[in-house]
Amino acid sequence: MALSHIKAVTFDAAHTIYHPHPSVGEIYQEVMQLHGLDYPSDELEAGFRRAFRNISKDTAILDGEKREWSYWHSIVLESISQLSPQPKDFAALFGDLWNEFSLGHRWRPETTAFETITQLRARGYKTALLTNWDHRVRRVVAETGFADSFDRLFISSEIGHEKPAPEIFDYCRSSLGLAPEQILHVGDSLQHDIQGAQAAGWSAVRISEENEVPTTSCRSIRKLSELLDFL
Repeated sequence: MALSHIKAVTFDAAHTIYHPHPSVGEIYQEVMQLHGLDYPSDELEAGFRRAFRNISKDTAILDGEKREWSYWHSIVLESISQLSPQPKDFAALFGDLWNEFSLGHRWRPETTAFETITQLRARGYKTALLTNWDHRVRRVVAETGFADSFDRLFISSEIGHEKPAPEIFDYCRSSLGLAPEQILHVGDSLQHDIQGAQAAGWSAVRISEENEVPTTSCRSIRKLSELLDFL
């Protein structure tokens, strides 16, 4: 992977720059306790992971923000579908959960993220966030101290396309004023981040857990600071 012509680095948000804190299951548990539901955090985490694997976004919903709301509504509903008792007012519960995940303190930045991006910018690279998220990520970026870390925030719900669709990568490339071979994308998802970027003619680096076996020929890193070794 030739990186000598790279002029910009884009980053996925969730599970690349940010990780839920302390965990999805524990956040769910805290909010649900306020609604009189005492579900174990490990069962909530397991339910969330099951729902996240099995539920897809409704592409018939054209408005990006409404599509995200509907998607996460289905995720939460499925996450607790096997637990009892069921909430008396699911709409209120979901509204509180939706808002909770917009708060900066619910997301912990990857330990080397801020310094890595700061050094990349000092070296002259453009940096941007490229995420399949909604407007809530703007607040997360601001409240975690990353407001000045990115030249642009490319948010799928605002653009109208999601990774791995070529349209979102082309929109990002055009907005940055660069050729495809001048952009490197960093993310955790093989399908959405790596394959999507490579199909668009970009370079890609996958960030993965320490115990994960690489499944692709692209470069893989365990922490973002490793980018500085080859850029």
